[in-house]
Amino acid sequence: MRPRRPPFALLLASLLAPTLAGCGGEESPPAATPPAPTPITDDQGKATNLSCPGAVGCEKAEGDLLVGASTQKITPTIEPWTDTNQNGLWDEGEAFEDKNGNGAWDGVWLAGFGNGRAATSVHDDVWARAVVLEKGDVSVGMVALDLVGYFQQYVLDIRRAAAAEGLDFDHILVASTHVHEGRDTMGMWGKSPSSTGIDPAYMDYIVKQAVLALKEAKAGQKKANLVVAQAQSPELVNDTRRPFVIDQNITTLQFRDESDAVLTNVVFWGNHPESLGSDNTELTSDYPHFLRETMEAKWPGAPAVFFNGPLGGLTTTIGIVGCPDFSGMETCKQGTWERAEYVGKGAAEAAIAALEGANATKDEAPSLEVHRRAFLLPATNTSLGIAVLSGLMPRDVYWSDGRRVTAEEQPSLGVGLLLNGDVVIATEVNGIHIGPVAIATVPGELYTELWLQKPDGSSYIEKPEGADYPDAVPETPIQAVLPKDAIKVMVNNANDAIGYIIPLPQWDAVPPYDYGDDDNEYGEENSSGFQAGPTITSEFGKMYSE
Repeated sequence: MRPRRPPFALLLASLLAPTLAGCGGEESPPAATPPAPTPITDDQGKATNLSCPGAVGCEKAEGDLLVGASTQKITPTIEPWTDTNQNGLWDEGEAFEDKNGNGAWDGVWLAGFGNGRAATSVHDDVWARAVVLEKGDVSVGMVALDLVGYFQQYVLDIRRAAAAEGLDFDHILVASTHVHEGRDTMGMWGKSPSSTGIDPAYMDYIVKQAVLALKEAKAGQKKANLVVAQAQSPELVNDTRRPFVIDQNITTLQFRDESDAVLTNVVFWGNHPESLGSDNTELTSDYPHFLRETMEAKWPGAPAVFFNGPLGGLTTTIGIVGCPDFSGMETCKQGTWERAEYVGKGAAEAAIAALEGANATKDEAPSLEVHRRAFLLPATNTSLGIAVLSGLMPRDVYWSDGRRVTAEEQPSLGVGLLLNGDVVIATEVNGIHIGPVAIATVPGELYTELWLQKPDGSSYIEKPEGADYPDAVPETPIQAVLPKDAIKVMVNNANDAIGYIIPLPQWDAVPPYDYGDDDNEYGEENSSGFQAGPTITSEFGKMYSE
């Protein structure tokens, strides 16, 4: 049988190819430049959208899961003083220890309650604690900071600094534990309401230590499997604003190496760290200190990392019965170290029992994926808007078309531009999936009604009489858009700190108040605005639908 001849054009091309390649005419076109991985920020400094595996640079998540963990101190230097007149403040002429030798007393202003609360000593160190995960092309870092809050621009600083160190993370989550006894990193709790509590040198130090924690965790990665357990300790957490809705789950991700030795325990639980109260002046991480200490005593050498869960509503240690005796009477009051230890140790012991119990879930080959969605958010809170525009709370702001407001434009801004939505803030939400666990992150303190679904799939969001938006449609709870069979976990104050995130049907800034005149509208006073709830839940839906 005679062989088939190739098409004429193909034959001619094959004959001419050697001649064309060697002559002085047109050269072959250069090879196409491969697409670059997703940048950390766009050209205006905003976070970018990301989905791994599948994006350039994180195409596949195959092979073993590698895990590492590290801890680095972010404890500021305290300059003790002699409070001669016993007014709780340093006054001119009172003796102090000049630790940095600059001839001036440098106050460390504690955040979370009122102004002018200067630290007098350190009870326990505060930390940047990191856990890193890598599977195939996908690499994720997760950092927990013992701070009251941490704005998006500083999170982006950590991501850029990590990249500059050669750390090839596709995504880095940075969340604050929302401790009310650490140094001010948002600017609201300085010496007076008109003076910021932020020290730029300390902000730089946080970035340095967070990157060091990520670097050491990455260097110590080992092949890992996963054990997941959930516990509940309802006696340790209260909700001080109606409706009474709490995510009671204390969820722990325990990573073990091939010899079954524990590498790290990562604990998620929603409860305000404010056991010590407003009178305390010793710097501390509050109950998370005792939670982590208890976990690390059980598994020495395995760093414990704590992420706070749903905080709005308001979930808190305030109002629980502390250290009840045999008759149920309280023996350790709010504002005491015994109270902080009772909460932290109690949560840790519940987590340990669950990890050792029969209902723990084990995954020998956990999957890994991450999703990030960035967006613009109107910030309509007048007082917080003034604080941002005045520099008291330093954060980047943007025009509604996504352009960053420049330093030259900043002085001409008025709060009306914020109220009208002409000037907005930029933030993000994440979805991080590790084996059977789906971790949703929000950039503030989410009211639990926006997170949880009832057992029948319905919403906890109420439409109380007297609320400001009686015709508002309840938002879709975030749990509803996560994978159906996942173990669902929430991280609050993740990658930003925009205040309380309230369901629009429950928003109530003006009387008549939705739950009566006795209710304190604290949530609305400390929220970026009424659009936060609808916007953030909508962005979660978009992130998963797209």
